[in-house]
Amino acid sequence: MQLKNNYYLIFLSRLRCLGSFRLQMPGIRTIGFVLLSLSLCCLFLVGMNHFRMVRTHAQVMLSSDVCSLGEYEPGGQAVTCTDLSALFDPGYFFQASPPVDFCSTKDDTPIRVHTSLESTLQHRLTVLLHRYAPLVGAGVVLDPATGAILAMASYRHENLSPDLLAEGKSNYCTYAGFPAASLIKIVTAGAVLEKKDFTSYKKLPVSGRFHTLYKHQLGLKRQRFKSQPVSLEKAFSLSVNPFFGKLGIQVLRETEFIETARKFLFNVPIEFDLPVGISKILVPESDYARAEQACGFNTGTTISPLHAALIASLPINEGRMMRPFLVERLESKAGAELFYRQVKAISQPFGGKSVQNLQRLMRATVRYGTAKKSFAHLRRLRGSRNWVLGGKTGSLDLPGRQGRCEWFAGYGKNDKRKVAVAIVLVHGEKRTISSSYVAAEIIKKALRNPPLKIAKTGDVS
Repeated sequence: MQLKNNYYLIFLSRLRCLGSFRLQMPGIRTIGFVLLSLSLCCLFLVGMNHFRMVRTHAQVMLSSDVCSLGEYEPGGQAVTCTDLSALFDPGYFFQASPPVDFCSTKDDTPIRVHTSLESTLQHRLTVLLHRYAPLVGAGVVLDPATGAILAMASYRHENLSPDLLAEGKSNYCTYAGFPAASLIKIVTAGAVLEKKDFTSYKKLPVSGRFHTLYKHQLGLKRQRFKSQPVSLEKAFSLSVNPFFGKLGIQVLRETEFIETARKFLFNVPIEFDLPVGISKILVPESDYARAEQACGFNTGTTISPLHAALIASLPINEGRMMRPFLVERLESKAGAELFYRQVKAISQPFGGKSVQNLQRLMRATVRYGTAKKSFAHLRRLRGSRNWVLGGKTGSLDLPGRQGRCEWFAGYGKNDKRKVAVAIVLVHGEKRTISSSYVAAEIIKKALRNPPLKIAKTGDVS
C-alpha cells in the first residue's frame, strides 16, 4: 500500500507545537514566528499544487486507463497509416470535449488511442459553431511544424435540407466539395512570387470595381473605365478579382498555374488518419476561364477545410506542408506500441523570399484588408503586441444559390507557439457570423494558452 503525507494533519500538529511553545516566548516574537510558519506552509502548498498541475499537463497525452475489453493480444504486427481510419469510429474526434485517449475496438480487439487534440481548443471551436448556427460549419486547427490536429469540429443545422452538401455531412472537415473561392488567390500569388519574381509591391493597372470580373476589366474587350495602379499586397488583402484575373491571363501560363496548384496539393490525395476528399482544380478552356480560376470566381475549384489549414500553415513553416495527423500512437492492452506517428513534409511549394512575401500579403488581410474588423479586438488585448497574424478570406455562392460559402484560412504565432486555422461557414438568407471572427477567437484561445507537452515514445523523423 502506498502511503501519502496528510499535509492538513501535519499543519495542525505544527500549530499545537507552537501553542505549547508560545508560553516560553515573548508575545511579539511568538506572533512573528506563527506568521512566518503560516507563510512557509502556504508557499509549500502552493508549490505542491503547481507541481501537480505541471505534471498533469506533461502527462496529459499519457494513458491512465486500462482496457478491459478482452484478452486478445495482436501478434506484434504494426499498424500502418492506411489502417488507422478502419480501427475506430471517427465520431470520437468530433466531440466537444473528446477523450485524449480512448479505447476502441474492431473485431473485439482492444486498442488504446492517443490523440493530438487539445480539449480546450476543441471545446471552444464546437461551442462557436453551435452558438452562431450556420447552415453548415467546419473548422480545423493544426500545428504547422508537426501537422498535429489540435481541434477539428463539424456542424450541420438540424433544419437543413437533406440534399444540401449531403455527401460530407458525416465530416465536413475532410469534405472537399466546398468552393475554394478567393482562397485560390494564395496559389496564384505563390505562383507569381516563385516563378515570376513578383514582390508584394508589384503593381498592375485595374479598372472597375474590385469584386467584379468582366472581360473589359481583363483586357479581353475594350476598356470602359479609367484604370488605377494596384499593388499585389493591396489586391490580395482586398481580394481584387480583376488583378488576379490578369495574373492568370497575362502573367502565368496555364501549365505554370496547374503545376503550382499540384504543389499546393490540388488534384493530389492527402495522406491522413481519416479519409480525405481530393481538392479539385479543372483545366480551363478559355482565357476568361483562366481568369476565373486564378481569382476563384468559379465553383469548379473545390477544397476541404483540412487542406485549407495546411495551405494557411505555409507562411509560418518555411513554405512546407506537413502530413496532418490525429493519432499520436496506438497501444495494445499490454502496452505494446502498434503505431507511432511520424512528422514529415508532404510538399514544399516555395521557400525563401516567396515565403516572406506571402506572409506580408496575408498579414495585410487582417491589418487593413477584408478581415480587419474581425481581428480588430485582438490588437487591443494585453500581451498581443508580439502576435503575428495573417490570413485570407473568401466567399462564393454555392451552385443553385443554395447558400453562401464563406472562408477564412490563416495563422497566428507568438513566442510560445504557432497555429494554422481554417473555418468554413455556409449561410442562408441571414449571415449569423463571419468565418474570420470565429477564426480570430480560436487563434486568441490558442495563443493565450500554452501548448500541452506531449510525451514522446520515440524519435521524430
